[in-house]
Amino acid sequence: MSTLHEIATRDYTEHYARMNPAGLAADQVAKRTYRNMEAMYGALVDRLAPGQAVLDVGCGAGFLLHWLSQRPALRLWGVDACEGQAEHARLSAPRAKIVAQDAIDFVERQPSSFGGVFCIDMLEHMQTEEDCFRLLQGIHDSLETGGFLICRVPNAAHILGSFSRYIDITHHRIFTSHSLRQAFAAAGFKDIRMIPHHSSSWLGKVRLGIEYLFHRLLFLFAGYAKADIYTQNVAAVGFKR
Repeated sequence: MSTLHEIATRDYTEHYARMNPAGLAADQVAKRTYRNMEAMYGALVDRLAPGQAVLDVGCGAGFLLHWLSQRPALRLWGVDACEGQAEHARLSAPRAKIVAQDAIDFVERQPSSFGGVFCIDMLEHMQTEEDCFRLLQGIHDSLETGGFLICRVPNAAHILGSFSRYIDITHHRIFTSHSLRQAFAAAGFKDIRMIPHHSSSWLGKVRLGIEYLFHRLLFLFAGYAKADIYTQNVAAVGFKR
């Protein structure tokens, strides 16, 4: 008998479409989304040599792979447990190799294969803490020496953290910058650092500034000043040494 998580994962395309009323086609995504990807991740991707492989774990409809396709010298891979999502990803990034498979099983069979791995909005979907750890370890082992993992997760330090946790029935956890760093280190990653969120528009920059000041004051008022990332999501990069 299938579990609720398995059924929800299998039918995830319907849920994702409801959450993205603009549609699941890569060319329908707001251009600022791709500009923000470039601002946050572009410099790290540009470290890769021609011919190196990049994997998007939990690639969804393929928006990140669509952005990566602007770098034709890279070999692109995607893996997603939902076949419907994988079909959309194949349309979004035709030259990428998209696999519909469990992410842990996939990365554990790809030792030292990738120069870079993206894991965007994925760790929160792992059913158990051990699954989460296995995925991070598997990604670490799938990287070439010097390769990097870029990971983004919902941020519990944000005032809407509970909303992010419960907006999706397949979400099982959220993180802070501290716990994300802790998970990276446990899996063997080195040189771990947080990736600041950027906005390509002046209005977005203003919103991020107001958001930071609001949360900073809230945390200071509560007597806790150690949290340093307050955006709705928190992103980090770690390297295999």
